[in-house]
Amino acid sequence: MNDKAEKPAARLAGVTSFGLDDSDYIAPPPREVRDKAKAGGELLGFQSDKPAQPEAPVVPKKRARQPSQYPDHYNLRLREGDRERLDDYAYRHRMAKGEVFGLMLDLLEKDERRKASEHE
Repeated sequence: MNDKAEKPAARLAGVTSFGLDDSDYIAPPPREVRDKAKAGGELLGFQSDKPAQPEAPVVPKKRARQPSQYPDHYNLRLREGDRERLDDYAYRHRMAKGEVFGLMLDLLEKDERRKASEHE
């Protein structure tokens, strides 16, 4: 004895009647036959509402590359403590690290000119 309910019969494509028996089932024709019939109909002037092939996905146009704001790249090898000092200074003053580096160069050049004027 089995209490399980039986699964309902699967729906069939191309069923021609709504009766419960499957004797009226007509299988759909193969894709080759359908494509041939569609091509023949188009030759007679019948146009399909659906496109023949799905349209290719639209590829977005690439934007023009903007010139780099920082065209020069420079790699420095810093000691761990110096790196932390630079990062902390930039954070405290809310400056970019490149700006801090430029400021350091300005101060070094100013100090160099001061020392050169003292020796003269």
